[in-house]
Amino acid sequence: MKTAPIFHHFSSNISKIAPPQQFTYPFFYQPHALTEAAAKELQAFLSKGTLVHNFGLGSQETLIEQGKMFGVLVVEDQTGSLGWLAAYSGKLSEEPRGYFVPPVADIHAAQSFYKKGEAELNDMSAVIAALEHDPQRTARKKTLQDRLDEINEHLRKGRAALKEAKKARQKYRVAVRPTVNEEDFEAICERLAEESIQGQLAFKHSSKEWLAEQEAIVEKLASFEKDIFDLKEQRRLKSNALQREIFDHYNFLNAHGKSQVLSACFPDFDLRHPPSGSGDCCAPKLLQYAYKNNLKPLAMGEFWWGSAPDKEVRQHKYFYPSCASRCRPILGHMLQGLDVEQNPLLTFGQDKPMPVVYEDDDLVVVNKPAGLLSVPGVEIEDSALTRIKNLYPNATGAILLHRLDMSTSGLLMFTLNPKANKRMQRQFIKRQVQKTYIADVEGVVANNHGIIDLPLAPDYYDLPRQMVCDKTGKASETHWSVITRSKSTTRLALKPITGRTHQLRVHCAHPQGLGMPMVGDELYGVIGERLHLHAHKLEFTHPTSKELITIEAPVDF
Repeated sequence: MKTAPIFHHFSSNISKIAPPQQFTYPFFYQPHALTEAAAKELQAFLSKGTLVHNFGLGSQETLIEQGKMFGVLVVEDQTGSLGWLAAYSGKLSEEPRGYFVPPVADIHAAQSFYKKGEAELNDMSAVIAALEHDPQRTARKKTLQDRLDEINEHLRKGRAALKEAKKARQKYRVAVRPTVNEEDFEAICERLAEESIQGQLAFKHSSKEWLAEQEAIVEKLASFEKDIFDLKEQRRLKSNALQREIFDHYNFLNAHGKSQVLSACFPDFDLRHPPSGSGDCCAPKLLQYAYKNNLKPLAMGEFWWGSAPDKEVRQHKYFYPSCASRCRPILGHMLQGLDVEQNPLLTFGQDKPMPVVYEDDDLVVVNKPAGLLSVPGVEIEDSALTRIKNLYPNATGAILLHRLDMSTSGLLMFTLNPKANKRMQRQFIKRQVQKTYIADVEGVVANNHGIIDLPLAPDYYDLPRQMVCDKTGKASETHWSVITRSKSTTRLALKPITGRTHQLRVHCAHPQGLGMPMVGDELYGVIGERLHLHAHKLEFTHPTSKELITIEAPVDF
């Protein structure tokens, strides 16, 4: 059998590397040795600088600088030979041929189809714009609106006159009450009531024609708007249909040989379109090519090549998990039929003890182990909160005060009654609770202390990752100081002034922060046995005794 032309044989000696028993779980993985070998060979090719693209590494510098995610898929052909496939995410400045797997969709066919549909949408937009700016239509609409304003003003004055008459009657009733006897006062009240009824009847009679004309004008104005509304709705529906047909040029296979179009991979497609670039990431491209060419997928990995984007945390040559928002729905289909590793996060915190380090009638502070969620997740029920509820069944009200990342260990506080919760929440909101974390970062930090102030926002294309964003990010401040230095790492004391998601991890890893990811950080650095981040100390005022409390938990890494 002829081997697929993009199938790369290993140039390095892999005879002593046993193939994996299961395929890589792409959203949380330690690269297999074969994946690392394939990645090194791909990186050697990239280092030659022959691709027409500026990765920010000193070649093709006349082009726009942009690092890129690359992926390798270790495969076995029908003869039993091992090799690997290569892919890149999105597009390069100039598309190479013969080395990387092709896109999933026929880009030229999709673009041709899109241009035709786009022209039709543009024609509809032109009709809508012509109607909206038609001078005769605008003049007729203005005439009607002016007349409606005139009628509304007349009716407003009539209603205002009724209100003033009512106030005058009430004022007269109060003034005359002490000056007449009961019988005369009742007669006056009856006369005033009759005046009120007659006034309302007179207004109703005089405004009858005004109200009829008002209703007719409102209907005419509504018809003006309905014409444009109907055209805009037709355009919206046509645009959605065009988007669906474009997305459905992406038809993904799985190991069973079954196909599924992109729109079917996203259950809420009609409510929210998939993120841009869906289907153009490395993993779908690699698996699609393997399935089409009868190659058995064995292991996969994706790494960053080049300079980091301004907002995201990416390190040159570091492996990263597949993106969640674009790839998870697609790979949910494409991985069917493969024996895939279990998501290690499902059992990461299982059976790990969570010792109580402080306890009284109001508060409980525990030392949460790394790998245990603070609160239950979609797929994982076990959490610090779940365990506390089981340990303290008589606790009332909202008992959760703050959270730690799943990968972070250390001190986590809960309250046992509503009064304590309210008082402690106030301290957290006012930033009166002092928190100190201990972390190890990759590299030797030169200075002894400093402040990192980088605004953070969710990376909606790749949750739960966060990114630095001056436009949409929330202010985030971290104070840090060096505890010890070794040849390759630095131990830091970190004090977050704000409490953003992944704040300490991003502030350490981002180039505008320390530029040094934490040891074992699977999201922003290199995955390890665990993340070296520990909530070491809490300092706060007790909600009842008002005593200053300091609690510490020793670092276990």
